[in-house]
Amino acid sequence: MAATAEDHGRAGTRIALARLGVGLAQGVALWLLSDLYAHQFWPTLAAWVPAAAALVLAYAPLIVVGGLGRLRPLTLAVWALVAALVLAAFGWHDLDAGIWSGAWSPDRRLPAVQVFVFAAVFVFVGHHLVGPADQARRLIAPYPVYFDWAWKDAVQLGLSALFVAVLWAALALGSALFKLIGIDALEKLVSQSWFASPVTFVALAGAVQLTDVRVGLIQGMRTVGLVLLSWLLPVMTVIVLAFLAALPFTGLAPLFGTRAGASTLLSACAVLIVLISAAYQDGQAPVPVVLRWAGRAAGIALVPLTLIAAYALALRVGQYGLSPARIEAIACAVVAAGFAAGYGFAAVRPKPPWMRPLELTNVAMARVVMLLIVLLFTPIADPARLAVDDQVGRLMSGKTAPAAFDYQFLRYQSGRYGADALARLLALKGSARNLAIAASARASDVSAPAATPTPAPTPLSQPITVYPAGAAAPKSFLDQVAKGPMGGRSTCIASVQPNCEVYVLDLEGAGSPQVAVNDPYNEDASTLPLEVFRQNASGAWAKSNDLVVRCADAIAALRAGHVTLTPSPRRDLRLAGRSFALAPVQTGDCPPAH
Repeated sequence: MAATAEDHGRAGTRIALARLGVGLAQGVALWLLSDLYAHQFWPTLAAWVPAAAALVLAYAPLIVVGGLGRLRPLTLAVWALVAALVLAAFGWHDLDAGIWSGAWSPDRRLPAVQVFVFAAVFVFVGHHLVGPADQARRLIAPYPVYFDWAWKDAVQLGLSALFVAVLWAALALGSALFKLIGIDALEKLVSQSWFASPVTFVALAGAVQLTDVRVGLIQGMRTVGLVLLSWLLPVMTVIVLAFLAALPFTGLAPLFGTRAGASTLLSACAVLIVLISAAYQDGQAPVPVVLRWAGRAAGIALVPLTLIAAYALALRVGQYGLSPARIEAIACAVVAAGFAAGYGFAAVRPKPPWMRPLELTNVAMARVVMLLIVLLFTPIADPARLAVDDQVGRLMSGKTAPAAFDYQFLRYQSGRYGADALARLLALKGSARNLAIAASARASDVSAPAATPTPAPTPLSQPITVYPAGAAAPKSFLDQVAKGPMGGRSTCIASVQPNCEVYVLDLEGAGSPQVAVNDPYNEDASTLPLEVFRQNASGAWAKSNDLVVRCADAIAALRAGHVTLTPSPRRDLRLAGRSFALAPVQTGDCPPAH
């Protein structure tokens, strides 16, 4: 028995060390990725590579942290690999088509927020289908195993996130305490990304480990949470039944007139599903009579709620066609319909045990949710592609008049699909209707050729001072600035502000010059804040870095072009014996000369 306990302790130690190691590796990898993103050190990489890496590094290590000690090593490895490939595909498609970010941009490197949210749902649901099946050694595990995994991990994640938040609150308080006595070292330390990212994910992994070995604590908190949720079921059921009872007297017109009727109804369906599941739990414990009747009434109420939501969506689509938001709502309605069918059947089924068919419904719909997410994040059911095809089809078929068509949707809200469709509309020829469509598209498209030529941009090389002496600002840079603001302080060139300085130097040691622009409003003569611009593969100039040069001798060296680069990977600048990082704006005094 002692040997068994000792072996168990050693195994627990190995799992703890492995989790902390994975958390540290995840934090360091995400810091390196963010550092590369901030400095744009990947000009030769395809745009989707950092996007795919961001999704994979954000979630795949969490699968490993959560699965260590609970999944068999082979199962864990296969599931983590499959999830990483799917997440990478999500990142690739989002950067390729811009499905969730509106207008597609060749300079965008990270997925949109929606991608991270849906990816989190995909990983959570998938993990709680794989884990119970592996534990039960069956493709479909018993429902109590699914229940135990999902609700235990939900509580565990919540506690772990709370632990990380409290840790950072403690660090912030400690920084403030030390600053009271004139010591700002801790404040500077916690503000560094190379410190913050590893600490956050090591703390998260440690919290998972601590809560994993305190099974009683997790079970107790889960029980309390489920009891509280379950007793909200009668309240929500009464509200929904009262709403349905009032509809014959009010009609559906007020509901549809809000333009948010379908989303509100689907949200009510989601709340009822969660509350019914909380009351049912794993199906083993007895359920009070009040909750049993409330659960049956709620299960039946799901059916009319879903039908009304679907009808509202159908009316809106029939009137205005598909849009990305309506396609997402349709996907939610499909999920709600599946739950309504299963829960409705369970509610009217008279045989005990109470609501037993919802077990199969929950397991089946979890797989449906994963499938729908995959379809939405691929060209098969991409919301932007479907919406563009439908809207353009309505335009070409005559359902939408050329003057009433939303060309801005194609340009700004439907990614690459919309841009391609707009180009096709601009090129239409032949019939009078086609010519009218092309004319309307051209009138709304600021990037289309204008009917009358525009005057050439005014040369800007005279009002600015270019360093070092004898250098000339690249014409392509000046032409791009003349066409419109490039963001940040670079507008001093476009508006010809006084004291506008341009530095043309090879600040990266790559053999191609970069352009640095000063802040004309800076009043500190000993500090020279600069924004650095570089030319990307398409020939466009974009901001790549910030640079702050401090001390008069270093500023003079920069203006004279006396710049050398350190051999470090970050290629710091050496000016008058001082080092300056080509990085986000620095703080502090002059760096020491040596």
